[in-house]
Amino acid sequence: MCRYAGKTYKPHYACFSCRKSFKQIDSYDILARIEKDKIYHELNGKSIRKVGTVFTKKERNKLDELIFEIENRPIKCPECESLMADLGRDFKAPKKTAIKEWKIIEGLYQIGKVFHTCGCDGIGYIPQNPKDYEVYLKNRLEEYQGNLVSCQNLSKTEFPDKIERTNYWANQILKIKAEMVNQKFIVV
Repeated sequence: MCRYAGKTYKPHYACFSCRKSFKQIDSYDILARIEKDKIYHELNGKSIRKVGTVFTKKERNKLDELIFEIENRPIKCPECESLMADLGRDFKAPKKTAIKEWKIIEGLYQIGKVFHTCGCDGIGYIPQNPKDYEVYLKNRLEEYQGNLVSCQNLSKTEFPDKIERTNYWANQILKIKAEMVNQKFIVV
C-alpha cells in the first residue's frame, strides 16, 4: 500500500548554495483547512454541520486557482533568499558538510531527477560519490540515446506525437551532456 495514501507528507525544498533542506506545507493541507472552515447552519439555527466537500461552481473555480497558486509559488531560502528547488517528498538531504553529495544532488536536479514518487518504490538509485555519478550519467546517456533512436525509427502513423517525443529525448540528452561537461566528466 502506498504510504502517502494515509496522510499528506510535506515536500522538501533544497537550497544548493546554503546546502540546506526545508519542508513546506502541501496544497492538500491548505485545502483541508479551507474545507473545515466551510460551515453550514441548519434553518432552525440549532445545529451546525461541517460540509467540506460541498462547493458551488464559482467556489470550485476559486479553489482551482488557489491550488495553482499554491503549487506554483516560488519558495525562497530563509537564509539567502534564493529560489529553492522542489525535490519532492522522498528527498533526504545529505549533511551540510557533504559538499560532493550536494553537488551530485544539484546535478541530478539539473538533469530532471527529483524525488516525487508515490512512496511505494522509494526514490531509486542515487549516486553517493563522483565516480558513481559519472557511471550513472553515462548509463542515462546511453538509455536516452536508445530512446531517441527508437522514437526516430517509429512511423508518424504509429506515434502521432513522434516529433514531441524525439524533441523530448534530444533535450534530455543535451541536459545529460551539459551536466557531464559541468562535472568535468567529458571535455568538449
